[in-house]
Amino acid sequence: MNKTRIDWCDSTWNPVTGCLHGCEYCYAREYTRRFGGHADLDYFLETEENPDLKSEKIHVLDEPLVKYDFEASNAPYPFYFEPTFHRYRLNDYIDKKGRNIFVCSMADLFGKWVPDEWIQEVFAACEKATQHNYLFLTKNPNGVPKSSHIYNNIFGNHSDNYWFGTSITCQKDLEDRLWPLLQVRGHSFLSIEPLLDKLDLDCIWVAEKRKEVMISLPKKTAYYFGGGQSYHMPECVIIGAETGRRKNKVIPKREWIEDIVNGCRKAEIPIFMKSSLAEIWGEPLIQEFPEGLQRKECKK
Repeated sequence: MNKTRIDWCDSTWNPVTGCLHGCEYCYAREYTRRFGGHADLDYFLETEENPDLKSEKIHVLDEPLVKYDFEASNAPYPFYFEPTFHRYRLNDYIDKKGRNIFVCSMADLFGKWVPDEWIQEVFAACEKATQHNYLFLTKNPNGVPKSSHIYNNIFGNHSDNYWFGTSITCQKDLEDRLWPLLQVRGHSFLSIEPLLDKLDLDCIWVAEKRKEVMISLPKKTAYYFGGGQSYHMPECVIIGAETGRRKNKVIPKREWIEDIVNGCRKAEIPIFMKSSLAEIWGEPLIQEFPEGLQRKECKK
């Protein structure tokens, strides 16, 4: 578990690192290039028998590599951005005071390549330290294994300290990923980062009295959910700009941000603007937390 500069959480925790989405704007991939393994690691894997490691493009570490005498053993990401399960990190947080923890900030825990067993072990670790809020963010909101208690924790009889979010960067993402998010019966949030294009968030609103949900997609098709079914709006929307020095880096327009703010205000959803928007927004940032993400005291 590490302190973080991510301003909407207190700590990050990375029992799983690495990702295969291949997003060109990914800050995490660039970070692992700076602090990842070295060329001699590939040689080591080819020439040594090592039961702790897998030969595929996903890896499992039951303990840190520091016991091996080669340069990459001290790297926090010895396989760069290849998916890696650091099993030895599962108990990092048990005795820590309650905080908001971004789980797998350097990975997508629900990516299609992640074995169900990894996910189940991460959730089992969360259940040992209920003083924390756990925030899970994914680009694959349909990737939760339906045959496990994990699915029930998110879509069924959820644990109150689990928060499930999905990432949105453009209108297509909104169309593809919003629907499964609305089915989350526990806490949910939307992360619009990096904002790469104008979004039509006027399509989302909540009737003031009946709290029924309507989604109007760009195809002008309206989906109405009522009749006792449980569909839930996200409890918070996070907005951020692309960071780094990518050649085709997108700088969002202020009106794009204003549209999101206006849509959230209509739906009565708290907004949290990341510090990356400071120069674009040009006034004090809106940084609202939903009630459930206030810091929690560690249980005795």
